[in-house]
Amino acid sequence: MAFKSVEAYNNDRYNGMFILQNDGDYADVIFMYRNKQDVLVADTHYIKSADYSGYVHCCGRGCPACAKGIRVQTKLFIPMYVIEQDRILFFDRSIRFDAQLEQDVFSRYPNPSDFVFRITRRGASGDVNTRYEIQAVGRNTILSYDEILVKLGVTLPSYYSTVCREYSGGELTTLLSSPYSPSSGSTYGNDMPDYQISPRTNYSAPPVNMNNPEPTVPSIPEDLSSYEGSVVDEEIDPDVEF
Repeated sequence: MAFKSVEAYNNDRYNGMFILQNDGDYADVIFMYRNKQDVLVADTHYIKSADYSGYVHCCGRGCPACAKGIRVQTKLFIPMYVIEQDRILFFDRSIRFDAQLEQDVFSRYPNPSDFVFRITRRGASGDVNTRYEIQAVGRNTILSYDEILVKLGVTLPSYYSTVCREYSGGELTTLLSSPYSPSSGSTYGNDMPDYQISPRTNYSAPPVNMNNPEPTVPSIPEDLSSYEGSVVDEEIDPDVEF
């Protein structure tokens, strides 16, 4: 596998997702909601396979992902038109975020798509206590809900499939049977024993004959390549730092 830039890696990993990486980062967005009834929720699994890694809908009774023990996550994928990027991205949130969405958005602005909101991250990268502030900063005079969809050639809710796919039970079983799926049970390294720490054996120098204090040095053949088992130290450049 060839190297790729960190930016390309993140683009692949977070493709279609709205991300604020650092404390204080913010973005101005238009929520792609016209009313509370537009808010969708889904029971999902996050899977990894050779063909697809990402969210999939839970199949319900008899779900192959449930049978594999992959936990169910109830998700809100909040569609937002990110003004600076001129694209619709989804804000990946748990169902608990619905309370903040109600308080900061719908209780004050029944049709959120008529306004521009600023979302600000409060918390360093990786901080589990990170929270997000949502504040209306002005009326939407940029593009209406319908104009955004027409401009980008997008229809909702079908566009949700870009971040959460729907598979039949048989299709999901095939995905989960991939050897690259961690849920299928990796056998990597299972045939190796556990490393055990053993005490170091002290090196004992051979006794010195006091009548001949010079240690005996074995003769080395001139042709070192013919000396099976010999190790010759390579010259190390003193300017090289390790």
